[in-house]
Amino acid sequence: MSDENVELHRHAVDAYNARDIEALIAYFDPGVELHPVLAAAGGAVYHGYDGMRSWYRDQVDAFGDELHTEPEAYFDLGEQTLLFYVLHGRGRQSGANVAMSFAQVCRWRDGVVVYSKLYANREDALKDLGVSEDALEPIPP
Repeated sequence: MSDENVELHRHAVDAYNARDIEALIAYFDPGVELHPVLAAAGGAVYHGYDGMRSWYRDQVDAFGDELHTEPEAYFDLGEQTLLFYVLHGRGRQSGANVAMSFAQVCRWRDGVVVYSKLYANREDALKDLGVSEDALEPIPP
């Protein structure tokens, strides 16, 4: 089942990059809990499909129409998947090109994401998961 979760994670990233929020949320449970990077600094945690739509709008507002992710590696952790990726965009206010490395952990149940957390520091994601990168086998994008 976990190999299937990696494939589903890939399709969710494809929907994100296609800017199709409705296709993206189809990979998530209606009660999903999404912790964006800024949640660690006191930002919002998003809940459910309406929360995902708000999260996506917030990202587009900050990083513009060129917003997309470049997956670097997926990792199969059973009921969870880990993705290392680079977020690309252009600052809406500054006009500066943005390329930032992130990690995303998704917890899957019955073929949908029930919990997702984004990390600005990949080491923090690994620490939360209780694994080292050396112990993981990367799956190419």
